[in-house]
Amino acid sequence: TSKDLSTQMYSDTLTWQDYFEQNAVESLKQNKALMAEAKAAGFTYDTTDEYNTFKETIKTSAASAGISEKEYVRSIYGSYATMGRIEEYVKNDMVMNAYYQKLQEDNAPSDDEIQSYYEENKATYDSVDYRLTTIEADLPTEPTELADPVEETAADTTGTTDGTAATDSTQDTAYQPSDAEIAKAMEDAKVLADDAEKTVAKDGEAHENEKKSSVNYLISDWLFDDARKAGDTTVITNDNSHCYYAVAFEKRYLDETPSADVRVIIPTEDKTGEEILEEWKSGAATEDSFAELCKKYTQDTSAVENGGLFEQVTKTGMTEELSNWIFDNSRQAGDTVAITVSDTAYVLYYIGQDQPEWKINIKNTLVSDTMSQHMQDITADVTVEDPKGKLNYLKVQAEESAAAETATAETQEITEEQTAATEETATQAQ
Repeated sequence: TSKDLSTQMYSDTLTWQDYFEQNAVESLKQNKALMAEAKAAGFTYDTTDEYNTFKETIKTSAASAGISEKEYVRSIYGSYATMGRIEEYVKNDMVMNAYYQKLQEDNAPSDDEIQSYYEENKATYDSVDYRLTTIEADLPTEPTELADPVEETAADTTGTTDGTAATDSTQDTAYQPSDAEIAKAMEDAKVLADDAEKTVAKDGEAHENEKKSSVNYLISDWLFDDARKAGDTTVITNDNSHCYYAVAFEKRYLDETPSADVRVIIPTEDKTGEEILEEWKSGAATEDSFAELCKKYTQDTSAVENGGLFEQVTKTGMTEELSNWIFDNSRQAGDTVAITVSDTAYVLYYIGQDQPEWKINIKNTLVSDTMSQHMQDITADVTVEDPKGKLNYLKVQAEESAAAETATAETQEITEEQTAATEETATQAQ
């Protein structure tokens, strides 16, 4: 980024400057189309509270960076940016995001649609329990009787051509076994793997609740085969790593572990988690009062408006300390705790269980697909005009389109000539 982007190639035909400009224009097309649709639908959204939060975020961020608000705005939004100049765009963005969120909610799939999608894609969402023993081939580290023959050179027998002693140039290089040596080692390992298969159901390393995407690809198809039943075993070869896998299938199932709804406060430096928790306990000690403390004390500005509410959180991607508390089987609505993880403090309020992770993932997939298609539909007729000719990527696209049309025309012409020639030959034959 320290160099001129227009001089660095992103692809064979586009520079990085072209690439970023193309992305910017595509975003503009979507934003303009979405705003136009929101306006036509009569959608309104009061940006007052969100914009005030935005201004407060700018203020605190500038203070943290040790610069003025004007300098901070310029550093983020460009050298000509001021709060006054960006206000309209920021508020439009808030309206657009609110409308987009409404569309997502309106297009949320039903439980029947989620179940139907699961039935068609079970292998993606199911989990398996299995046991695994890995048997590695004992490859030789020095030549054996099966090693490839080595041709001796003059230097090997008499030294170098200048009379000095020859040096073994391969002495620091690991020995590479011959194909025959590898085959023999794999043959021996197969005997051990076959023996391991007999005991893998008892002695193999236990693997629990693993999705197909996280299972070794060489054994995943076998494990997720619909014909698989408890007690099945097999030996699978890994030629690339020169080993065998002895595998025992235990069970396949849909993990119904529920997600959870919680409120979270990440305290500022002025307060500790324990102090905030004591203040909450000495007050009304309700969920609403916890939400008010979040607005007062959390450093997570994005969570201020909703009182630190996080819905449908799952174990995936969560730290062990937080996960262990949230998903403890004894957890009850209204439970609270102050936890510190890697020097970051958290104050948690447990609301209750929510839908299982698999349902959330399918819902997100279906909504994402629907919204992606919707954005394609509303931007299909949007045109981009570049009267000053400053968008080079449009020129590149035009040239590529023209070249493609020429190639198509030439191919069609050749095809027509070949057809005509074939018909003429057939006529002569008659």
